[in-house]
Amino acid sequence: MFFRKYISEKDNAAQEISFLRILAAGLVVAAVVQAAANISLSGDARTVITPPNIKQGFWVTTKSVSSEYLEEMAYWYTGLALNITPAGITYQNELFLKYAAPSEYGRLQQEMVSRSEFLKKNQISSQFAVEDISVDSKRMRVALTGKLYTWVAEKRAGMRDTTFMIGFQYINGKLYISDFRETNRQDIFGDTRTDKQS
Repeated sequence: MFFRKYISEKDNAAQEISFLRILAAGLVVAAVVQAAANISLSGDARTVITPPNIKQGFWVTTKSVSSEYLEEMAYWYTGLALNITPAGITYQNELFLKYAAPSEYGRLQQEMVSRSEFLKKNQISSQFAVEDISVDSKRMRVALTGKLYTWVAEKRAGMRDTTFMIGFQYINGKLYISDFRETNRQDIFGDTRTDKQS
């Protein structure tokens, strides 16, 4: 009887050891598969993003963005900055500045605050109707040409043809605004002004 019990315990131990070996091998295989999946996903992945106002698809990678992405985001940010009323300008400026490049935040904030104070004081509203968009993907900037309509109180004060240039920096997978200014149709990216300043 003692001998049978001993053999039975030995068989049970052998079965447990076999089960644990199979389990350990399964876990090793699962870890290798997971590691391979992580390595393949950690490379230069392309992500398709849906813009705030869907006109076209675009892509971003860890190092660059498509010209369509620059175009869509420039259109959206320009709308935030130029399609304004005295009542909504503070919120729109705050939203715009959330996307300001850290190195340019102070300058952009000062420009937005000055403009905001002037527009509020004079009860000016504006709307920018985009007619043409030009993208310089190499230097990550976009020029938007169109008509800027202004109203003082509730009376239309004027309309003028103009161009605005918005520059971007792509840092750690996020697109930041680095520049936003008015240019003109002859020099849409404001290169002449940049050359004079350097």
